[in-house]
Amino acid sequence: MRGLVVVVLLAGLLRPAPALANGRPPTTNGVHFRPGDSHSLYVATTFGLLISHDDGCSFRWVCEDNLGYAGTFDPKYRIAPDGTLFATTFTGLRVSRDGGCSFTTATAELPVDAPGRIADKWIDAIDIGPTGEVWVATADNGKPNDIYSSTDNGVTFAPRGMQSPTIWWKSVLVAPTRAARVYATGYQVAGAMADAGQMPPTTHFLISDNNGATWTPSPLTGVKLGLGPSVFVVGVDHTNPTSS
Repeated sequence: MRGLVVVVLLAGLLRPAPALANGRPPTTNGVHFRPGDSHSLYVATTFGLLISHDDGCSFRWVCEDNLGYAGTFDPKYRIAPDGTLFATTFTGLRVSRDGGCSFTTATAELPVDAPGRIADKWIDAIDIGPTGEVWVATADNGKPNDIYSSTDNGVTFAPRGMQSPTIWWKSVLVAPTRAARVYATGYQVAGAMADAGQMPPTTHFLISDNNGATWTPSPLTGVKLGLGPSVFVVGVDHTNPTSS
């Protein structure tokens, strides 16, 4: 019996260590497509982004450093029809206009107090509407958060009137058949009563039918929330823009 134990121990010592990506197994966690290009694949992984332009026959790796983040973080990606690549990070929206070879941080050239500056903010949500508008939302701790849109493919951004010092905006999505209809969700993480432990964080679900000029709260009656009350809009019907 003692010999058996020795064999088992040696086998454990000789077994190769598992490969890890930033402390996690190297796995994929999303696939994205470029509108109008049926041959390109953008595969999100725990170790960066894999890009293929030949139906997945070969891939090129874009590492985390190039994308602009590190650690156990998973960016959200969107690809514009012209191939512009967008990636959300804790320190802004990263943009590549050369197929992922190089990235810049959107609006980093603006003054710190400029209304349209989204650099140095945690961009936690992104979507591209059917007519090319880029929408982002921020969820930064200790900073006012807002929802922004761009009509020039991510060069400049304008706030859409949802600034809040206490709400983290967690998702933004545009109806595929109605560019003016935008859905957004977030939750309030601070406030006098919440800080005192007298009430849980408040969830918000809002809809705009005029490109974010005005927003209408949507009731969440009957929606059961967990301890971390995050609600996300993950899809909009492709034939009915009012159904999400």
